Amino acid sequence: MSAPDNDLHGRQLALLLLFFSTVGGALYFLGWLTRPNFIYDDPLVCAFIAGAACIPAYVLVEQFSWWKRLEQPTERTKTRRKRMRSRASAKARASRSGRRLRPSLLEVLIRTVRVLVGVPIALGSLAILPLGITAGHDNQRLIARGPIQQAVVVSVTEDKWSRSHEVTVKVARPGDGVAVEVDGGDQLDPEPAVGDRIDVVVDPEDPSNVVAARVDWSMPWWAWPFGIVITLVLLAMGLGIAFG
Repeated sequence: MSAPDNDLHGRQLALLLLFFSTVGGALYFLGWLTRPNFIYDDPLVCAFIAGAACIPAYVLVEQFSWWKRLEQPTERTKTRRKRMRSRASAKARASRSGRRLRPSLLEVLIRTVRVLVGVPIALGSLAILPLGITAGHDNQRLIARGPIQQAVVVSVTEDKWSRSHEVTVKVARPGDGVAVEVDGGDQLDPEPAVGDRIDVVVDPEDPSNVVAARVDWSMPWWAWPFGIVITLVLLAMGLGIAFG
């Protein structure tokens, strides 16, 4: 078996992950082609089957020499490890003598890339809740200002990728009759049919934004803890990448 600190063992895990993703993806694609069926409705089944298939696959590849060779580090890996050990020893000696070792160009580039990637993730995470709150309030204010008009439904299209049978509702926009998608059309209950009339509000500043007037645009209670968790996770991820 591979040593725990052997980074080439990660390549073996990567191959198993590729096998897992291929089997799971192929099963779900097959389920999508033959939908409706239980695989399409419950894609987690694909993950369970793919995970179970990894066990005999791993036992099988353990019998091949090429798999065992992956446990041995290449010359490039040995050179990199030696360079890292030398660098660590130099830092330790500099620390004991009170000196600060000048970072190499590679270390500077890696640090720069990490900051350029991590900081935007951290800053973007802080915008999740404000943007979500603003989006709902914008529609509430738009409906409050009105006027509420009736528009004729011209198409109701079900999203073939959706498990919950979400639909896209388009109406003939009041005034010019152009077919536009209704924001919140998938939340209308009961679901409208072609030819029905529904209440909408057209954004005077952006006529392409047509909002369903009978939809509750207030933020549900569960959105707050969910948004906070997502924000904290992304914030920690961004800070960890940038300054970890």
